[in-house]
Amino acid sequence: MTDTNTTTASPADKREAVAKHELIAAAGGEHTAIESAIGIRYTDKASGNVFEYLIPDAKAGSPLTMLALFGAKTKATNETSRVRNGTGGDTTAQMEALDEVFESITNGVWREKAEGGGGSRTDKELLAKILVEQLGTQANAGGAPFYVARMTDEKGYIRKVLSNDSIKDEYRKRSGKASVALDTLA
Repeated sequence: MTDTNTTTASPADKREAVAKHELIAAAGGEHTAIESAIGIRYTDKASGNVFEYLIPDAKAGSPLTMLALFGAKTKATNETSRVRNGTGGDTTAQMEALDEVFESITNGVWREKAEGGGGSRTDKELLAKILVEQLGTQANAGGAPFYVARMTDEKGYIRKVLSNDSIKDEYRKRSGKASVALDTLA
């Protein structure tokens, strides 16, 4: 049975790959099949910078390891795309983000979805500075560092701060995350 309604993407429709993804059986090793791999390699094509991650306690060929490899490749792609597309982050910022997220995963911490939606991460220092300015004399004597710590430690506090329209508007202005014009949403 042939589906005649399916269109095939032309070469012009494809985006050029920005990275090379490989499966590896050892740090610095050659690309290998998923059944023998225990880690991933992400190579940025523009800079040649390389990130490798070996899955702790991985057993080559096990279903858990193969699923983890797929997830690690996906996480690496998502993380670098988030940095590149969200803030125009350069290769250095992308690689630092990979180091951070995979170190967290190794330590058993899955980074929660970024506050503010859209895959963007909230700049806590900037948000805390705006909060202190707008609170004025009501602000905690600890200043911005106090509020950064509170945003880090208190689940939902960032969302609460951003629910204030005045703070949210100022944050968007200063962070370059201007809201979309209403007529563009029609």
